[in-house]
Amino acid sequence: MLREKSSNLLTMKTAITTFLILILGFGPAQMPGQAQFTANMVDVRQGTERNYFVQSDGTRYRYDFEEGGSKGIVIVDPLAERTAILFPEEEKVHFTGLMSSTSLMNDPFQSFRNMQKNYTEKKVGTEKLLGFDAEKLELYADDQKIFTAWYSDKLGFLLKMINHMAENTYMELRNIKERDVDATLYDIPEDYVEVDKRMRPIIPEPPPPESWETIEATIPLKGDFSRGDQLTFKVPESKNYKIILKNQTTEPAKIVRIAMRDGKELSFNEQGPLSYRTHRLFKDESVTKTYSWQSGDDKIIQVHEGKLHIEIVPEE
Repeated sequence: MLREKSSNLLTMKTAITTFLILILGFGPAQMPGQAQFTANMVDVRQGTERNYFVQSDGTRYRYDFEEGGSKGIVIVDPLAERTAILFPEEEKVHFTGLMSSTSLMNDPFQSFRNMQKNYTEKKVGTEKLLGFDAEKLELYADDQKIFTAWYSDKLGFLLKMINHMAENTYMELRNIKERDVDATLYDIPEDYVEVDKRMRPIIPEPPPPESWETIEATIPLKGDFSRGDQLTFKVPESKNYKIILKNQTTEPAKIVRIAMRDGKELSFNEQGPLSYRTHRLFKDESVTKTYSWQSGDDKIIQVHEGKLHIEIVPEE
């Protein structure tokens, strides 16, 4: 699960993520309208046992767990294509897309379709397990069997999984009870604060400035610049340059870099995607990056939001 803020949360992240990696995708994705149920889920890794509580309303499902003294909840909503990771003790929630890397790491069902690309699946047949008809599946890497899993179509969930690559490592459901599940279990409390994957509160970005104030600069460069400022400078010689960004204010600040050559913006392959050239920093955050620039190229740094301290120096 997603944990970034404290050592306890990081401990939980390591434990839960390892558990979910063990069962990533070994069973078809859950389909709407399947049976509602609750169950205990037991995860054993090389003899060490951890426990989780699963609740499914036939469409959505929820994991409750406690690790390192901290509680965590993961709610998966396939129809809305959204996963919510809740931190009850801090009253925070992180939302992510169903097929994002964070969601796939936290959800064994949606991950199955991705895992099929990397492993060969063999359907062995149907067996009775824990009182349910289960489809037995095996996954292979070349000729080596890696996992065996039993999937219940009625529940839309894995009943059991064995990892053949590690001794005494498996997952299974226990105490399965078909019952109606309270729909409010999948609601996010209104007083929870939405955070990003780094546990920072979500603060909406303003639209880009309607106009720019162009500031012609030279390297080395050092100063404080605000929303609407557009720094332009020419690279004096081909070498590595270090950019240092510091947000010393209480509000978010954001810059976007643009590279030009002979009056034309460089291609995606030459200057990188927009996400690579964008930095948004929160209170007291800083970042230092080193880039290899070509003599004569023109660089533009646009401040889209807030106020930033910017330094650009040649790397010795």
